[in-house]
Amino acid sequence: MPSDALAENKKLVADYVESFYNRKDFDNAKLLLAEDFANHHHGVGTGRERTVETFREMVADRFPEFSLTILRTVAEGDLVWTHGVVRIAPGVPPSIVVDIWRVRDGLLAEHWDVGQSVPDGATLDELV
Repeated sequence: MPSDALAENKKLVADYVESFYNRKDFDNAKLLLAEDFANHHHGVGTGRERTVETFREMVADRFPEFSLTILRTVAEGDLVWTHGVVRIAPGVPPSIVVDIWRVRDGLLAEHWDVGQSVPDGATLDELV
């Protein structure tokens, strides 16, 4: 895959993360998702509407200061991996996450994620 296509895929993911997780601009975020977007995060399911509504109910409404900061991004073929930090609310220890996104026809088509808490006594600087 040409490097400009990989850069476009990385930008698509970065734009989605900023719209969806950080600004909570769900209308814009939906424009970046395929209609049949498959979110493999437990309990979310398939479809752009379901992804947005589940996140809104489970996270955004309960934790309005939730944010995801991308630290690293890798792209290969139609996949983009991000390594980042999730902050749920002030005073709550952050978590480290890895998200994997599949791009199809210029839209996000699929998502997987894994995460772990920052261990007691460790600093975020040591882990990233």
